[in-house]
Amino acid sequence: MVRHVTLPRSETWCLPGARVEDVQTRVPEVVEQHPTASAIVVHVGSNDIRLQQSEKLKSDFTSLIQTILATGKKCIVSGPIPSACFSDMQFSRIRQLHAWLVGYCSRERVPFVDNFGSFWRRRSLFARDGRHLNRAGASLLASNLELALEAHHTPR
Repeated sequence: MVRHVTLPRSETWCLPGARVEDVQTRVPEVVEQHPTASAIVVHVGSNDIRLQQSEKLKSDFTSLIQTILATGKKCIVSGPIPSACFSDMQFSRIRQLHAWLVGYCSRERVPFVDNFGSFWRRRSLFARDGRHLNRAGASLLASNLELALEAHHTPR
């Protein structure tokens, strides 16, 4: 989803096929390579949906967020994007994850980027495969993230 997302004074790490726990294991590497970064924005979770393990996914997200916060960096969670080709079951799961993340991030005071409404039923923002963003979709996601970084006064 983030392959073509670019933000000023930021670096995008694209980990194709990564799940939440894969990203968590990379947090120390990211912090080591970018010691002056003030925040880490995470956009992950779509690849976990097909595993149909909602409670594990919630636990993995909790661990990921707490791992980032323990580094002293701000954590910003970029919410899931409802793919244009999701089945009813996948859509239901991504919607449940979205709702849970909204609540969890609010309780933990972790900024949350709500991408759901921006992408829902907007097939024109997806590549031919219906799963990944095209350049217009990547641009919209970048705008959403940029607004979140500005709103939370996060220098990059």
